[in-house]
Amino acid sequence: MKTLLGVGLGILLTLILALWLILERRLRPHKSTVLFWHLSELPLMKKIEGYFYASRPDWYLKPVSWPWFMHRFIARESADTYHGKMLTQQDASKIISLQKPLILTDLEHVIPYPLARSIVLQHPLPSLAVVECPCRAQKEDACLPRDVCLVVGEPYTSFILDHQPDKARRITVEEALNIIEEEEQRGHIHTAWFKDVMHNRFYTICNCCSCCCLGMKSYFRGVPRLAHSGYSPVFDNETCSYCGSCESVCPFQAIETNGDFPVLKPQLCMGCGLCVSHCPNEAIKLVLAPSKGIPLDVEQLV
Repeated sequence: MKTLLGVGLGILLTLILALWLILERRLRPHKSTVLFWHLSELPLMKKIEGYFYASRPDWYLKPVSWPWFMHRFIARESADTYHGKMLTQQDASKIISLQKPLILTDLEHVIPYPLARSIVLQHPLPSLAVVECPCRAQKEDACLPRDVCLVVGEPYTSFILDHQPDKARRITVEEALNIIEEEEQRGHIHTAWFKDVMHNRFYTICNCCSCCCLGMKSYFRGVPRLAHSGYSPVFDNETCSYCGSCESVCPFQAIETNGDFPVLKPQLCMGCGLCVSHCPNEAIKLVLAPSKGIPLDVEQLV
């Protein structure tokens, strides 16, 4: 019996070491791993989950492509620990362009969830990386390009560069803003993501399409995984040419035209602003919508 236990323990330790070498890519931990591990007082199992998620998000999300897993997962799916905040292009650009440290430790009024609602961005700033979208990695016919997810701040940026050097690269503010602009033109929304195992903090801005984004798919299943931007579109009927561009670009099907003046379905609109940027006549503008939420405008929240 002792021999069998010894063999089993030896196999387990070997597997753990092999997984460590695969994830860490060396025996000694990276500096970013140490910093990530000590970032907060998360429970041990949460830290382990966070390490695995941050090291290989594409592996972490792989089970969503298994029908049997989704059949069981959907029944207990919750947004409490993992959620996104809708951003306009302008608000996303403000986060990317930050030059000064920002510490907002309880944003319940902006991020309306019980957990994971802090933003902590400290020097060096800016610290940005772009990584291949783990959602698009789950689909063979995914939208292109795939390198559209922006990792923001330390130690997350260094961590992703150390652990996924084949899928991530460091970028400048200008490059990040160009990615945001190009995704806006493709009709993709911008979302800031918060997760409990990422030390209950903001860590990335994703540029999401409704066909690939797992967060959007969850939202469309009825899980409130996306928080409203805090803005609402207003239409100018004198400038509108009734072209229907706003209706066709809206990923939430919140606008109807029927060849006539656009009509907003406020219960469906998330305030992404795509209708504004895609209107050829500049006949739409965004206004604050306090009843829907408060914008994640870092300039106003400081």
